[in-house]
Amino acid sequence: MTVRVWRWLIFTAVVAPCFGIASGAPPAPDRKSGGEDPSVERARLQAKLLKMLETMSPPPTSYPPAPAPGAAKGPTKTETGSGGSKSIDPIREATNYFRDNDFEGARRTFQLIDPATLGAEDRAYVRYMLACSCRRMGKITEATDYYREVANSTADEFLANCAVWQLSLIKADQELQAQLEQLRSRAKNK
Repeated sequence: MTVRVWRWLIFTAVVAPCFGIASGAPPAPDRKSGGEDPSVERARLQAKLLKMLETMSPPPTSYPPAPAPGAAKGPTKTETGSGGSKSIDPIREATNYFRDNDFEGARRTFQLIDPATLGAEDRAYVRYMLACSCRRMGKITEATDYYREVANSTADEFLANCAVWQLSLIKADQELQAQLEQLRSRAKNK
């Protein structure tokens, strides 16, 4: 657990009941009837709390530098090594192509990703985004195949539901196009 969680647990277990903050805490005893001075009790509790905090793991001494405003969120382009360039994060690179409306670039990059190197959720994401790229390029039959693959997978329920929804939209669009074609043919026959 992180330091914040430990501090919150200590606060709710030690400090909050002492001050009656926690729900269901019994009322504080009457100080006038011979109890300790509140400042002495507070100092004792603070010392106890500091002692408990010291027994926990120390907080990290250094944090990673914050990125400059407007800077990229991480390396995404390429890394040169022996034998040319290799994508550092091909999923992010392909997603960036998709966001930039370069659907052909996104499709090619998503297709180059080896599914065997990915976890189940990442594999479902790559196939879903590949389907979206194909759909945006007008390759509906190819997109439908990818959407069916994602819809039948159990790796990511959200993406499976999205794929089913996309398939229903494609089907509705095809039905509307067929009806529109029928109306056009009727208009020509009149």
